[in-house]
Amino acid sequence: MPLSLKTINAELTKHGLDTKLTKGDGYFYVGSGEATEWLDRTVRVPTVNSLTLEQWIEEVRKLRDRNRKLMRSVEKQLSKPAKKNPRKN
Repeated sequence: MPLSLKTINAELTKHGLDTKLTKGDGYFYVGSGEATEWLDRTVRVPTVNSLTLEQWIEEVRKLRDRNRKLMRSVEKQLSKPAKKNPRKN
């Protein structure tokens, strides 16, 4: 049975993923909900049927996890005290 964005988005909700899949030009992206703050939101496949329903769910989970890791890394860097840069005259 061919997949639709409606089917995938309903399944994302069932799996507790607060986001929606949307079609771009030759790719798909995850938007709304928790994904609005993500740095990486794209899945580079040409059609919605390029992946199975299970693969779509896994791709969105991977994006969520990757973005959480990126944000933790950024927050860690921002929380480090600034290094003093002695100037040589």
